[in-house]
Amino acid sequence: MRDVRCLNNKSYVHFRGQPLRDKTLASLTVGRVYKALPPTEDERRLGELRIIDNEGEDYLYPTEYFETVLFPTTRKPDETATIHLDALTKAILWAEATAARKSISALLRDWIDERLDLPA
Repeated sequence: MRDVRCLNNKSYVHFRGQPLRDKTLASLTVGRVYKALPPTEDERRLGELRIIDNEGEDYLYPTEYFETVLFPTTRKPDETATIHLDALTKAILWAEATAARKSISALLRDWIDERLDLPA
């Protein structure tokens, strides 16, 4: 799988004799990064990408609707994410982090790196 950024989310299906519609596809958000599945030979020939969209389903979209996301070779944290936990889950995370001799944040960053297919 590779990461791609959505450039266009306008309807691309047009039937002969029907007026062109400037309709937005609810399943894509311009600027959002999506996972693209490896294309089959037919999908490559037709110029389509199979994207896991906002609903978590994979559908075919025109390749020109996306650009490949290139990650920098060196990354430093510049964004934050906040999660809200119940007291028991937080206590369990604290115990796991303490046993690993890490902060809860470091433990979670490690888990994210282990489980997600992030570029090195």
